Amino acid sequence: MRAELKTFICSDFDERAYWPDEEDNFGFHTEATIGPEGEDSEEIFAFQVCTPKWIATKAINQVFGDFGVFGRHMLIVTEYDWDKTKLLIAKLCTETTGENWAEIAHKLARYGAWEFADSQI
Repeated sequence: MRAELKTFICSDFDERAYWPDEEDNFGFHTEATIGPEGEDSEEIFAFQVCTPKWIATKAINQVFGDFGVFGRHMLIVTEYDWDKTKLLIAKLCTETTGENWAEIAHKLARYGAWEFADSQI
């Protein structure tokens, strides 16, 4: 069994119209619905898409002072490209396999915040 990206959205902006002020300095929250390949079911996985410069200038200074920042569920990119970002998450999905959906979902939860991560499945 393999995973499949169903939808990929950002609630912060319209990805068709958005362009960051600085192509190498941005961060935003996204949600991907992912489910078993060829099936109608899907679950939500959230990713913070950001650049290394954003981490250095925004996250460290605004969240934890000048000491550090946690990086779980982050997709770190070098520049803004919505289509490439979506393709990268789609590739992660197609490369994630398992005996059943629960196994696949737990693997994907290493990369994105899974809506059922704290549930007992």
